[in-house]
Amino acid sequence: MLLRDPPDHTRLRGLVAKAFTARRVEEMRPQIEKIVDGLLDALASRGKMDVIEDFSHKLPVIVICDMLGIPEEDREQFLSGYRVSGRAIDPTPMTKAELDQVNANILAGRAYFAKLFERRRKEPGDDLTSALLQVQDEKDGRLSEDELFANISLLFAAGHETTSNLIGNGLLALHRNPDQWDKLVADPSLAASAVEELLRYDSSVQLTSRKASVDVEIGGQQIKRGDEVICLLGAGNRDPEAYENAEKLDITRKNVRPLSFGGGIHTCLGAQLARLEGEIAFRALATRLPNMRLADMDNPQWKPTITLRRLEHLMAAW
Repeated sequence: MLLRDPPDHTRLRGLVAKAFTARRVEEMRPQIEKIVDGLLDALASRGKMDVIEDFSHKLPVIVICDMLGIPEEDREQFLSGYRVSGRAIDPTPMTKAELDQVNANILAGRAYFAKLFERRRKEPGDDLTSALLQVQDEKDGRLSEDELFANISLLFAAGHETTSNLIGNGLLALHRNPDQWDKLVADPSLAASAVEELLRYDSSVQLTSRKASVDVEIGGQQIKRGDEVICLLGAGNRDPEAYENAEKLDITRKNVRPLSFGGGIHTCLGAQLARLEGEIAFRALATRLPNMRLADMDNPQWKPTITLRRLEHLMAAW
């Protein structure tokens, strides 16, 4: 659906949008709180963790697996070894090795989801995969096998990767600005406000692109129909004309409207889910691990990607 215009986009997005309404997402709050508590219960006595591997990756993977009806016995492959290749959506050419790895990942994913589709055809559940399979026989909602795979894969990847980055990038930003971490520890109810500011301050997605559907002029620049325009979300989020002290992190900032979820008809479908997961995660971390310390804050290990801004590792101790 990311690469389609109406009416195809309208049809594809409409089939899954009902799973991401504000009401449906809010109903997930108790389950997400339970997942977060379970992860922290397992980690608390260790006194240390890799925030990325042990927490920020696992939380959204478990949530999206629940939504898609991925059986628990199949989840270890996604919890441990699976990673989205950010290079696949960068605006720069991949090397042969990178391309081979991306293709291998796509083929492995297709093989897995083909088995999942077959299982859910025989044993449908209360999940998004079952729902999408069931509309295949409806005249106006019919999905081809390619459409099923493409959109389930999109939901799986987008449903966890960027949220993981939000938690990792956000926790690093809070500890690089210890007064802001202290504010959150003192008042964990600021978590929702903190998420909006962290989305603005260090966006998980730094850029997106659009193709012009008509000739248009923007800022004195002529853009022809069919031209691709790259929108720098990270720069827009720190526009000094939009925000006072735009380079400063302030989790109590008012009227924050981050561009991090894009805009228009392609606005991120899972924006509210990402916000909810982030809110619950930051509240729990501030409440349960207030004395957390991060290592290598001045020289963190960033992934060598452009579109997705994400950490390779983030070591923490308490």
